[in-house]
Amino acid sequence: MTFRDTPWPHGTPCWVEVQVEDPVRTSAFYRQLFGWTFFDHGPAYSHYLTARLDGRAVADIGPRPPGESLSGPPSWLVCFAVDSADTAAERIAKAGGTLLLPPDDVGTHGRFAVASDPVGARFAVWQADEYLGAEVASVPGSVAWHHCPNTDIEAVKDFYADVFGLSATRVTGRGRECATLDLDGRPVAGLGAPGDDAPSRMPPSWQVAFGVSDVGAAVAKVVELGGSLLDGPFDTQRGRCALVADEQGTSFEVLAVGAG
Repeated sequence: MTFRDTPWPHGTPCWVEVQVEDPVRTSAFYRQLFGWTFFDHGPAYSHYLTARLDGRAVADIGPRPPGESLSGPPSWLVCFAVDSADTAAERIAKAGGTLLLPPDDVGTHGRFAVASDPVGARFAVWQADEYLGAEVASVPGSVAWHHCPNTDIEAVKDFYADVFGLSATRVTGRGRECATLDLDGRPVAGLGAPGDDAPSRMPPSWQVAFGVSDVGAAVAKVVELGGSLLDGPFDTQRGRCALVADEQGTSFEVLAVGAG
């Protein structure tokens, strides 16, 4: 279990958000699945909804920008903490990534940019001001892990080292080689398995795993709420896991974790 009341260290995945056609409907799905409550930031922030678990921020759900309705299902966006969004943007371009949204201030919350790595996996960088990122992690109902399946480890490990100072450690997942991305010797994210053999239609992308106390029960609840099971359940080095999608097609994982 992790409680956070100060900015996350540079290079650490610190926040997740998703933009969907109907944020209110999607928030109802996650409220019933994880017990989240929501705070509406109002028109100044496009009515973004911040999900909270026992009063602590865990994720954002916002409206999908006009013109993106036909570009495929929405996806969770993983944000990495940085000391400077502008410096990170320069490093991304120099390391072979693509800057999709240049650094910009999000009110008084922080400074934000969106990019993709050399194989096309999209992510964001977050320079915290008033908005620190996730205030709780690794308990049921909060983010427990981030990893990027369907990717060429060799093509991207140097990229994440150059941009965030993360080192790669080779491990085995689901019978194949993958890697953890480490900060000061501590794993903070993964590359490769699990989930890299299903479904094949998924492009390289960062995947979010939310903690649950019982994977089977969580999968059953996802399906009951109109979502779907995409793969699993299966065992990983981090625990039992399943790849699912919510009622608007956004994929995510549910990962067994302790209660804290």
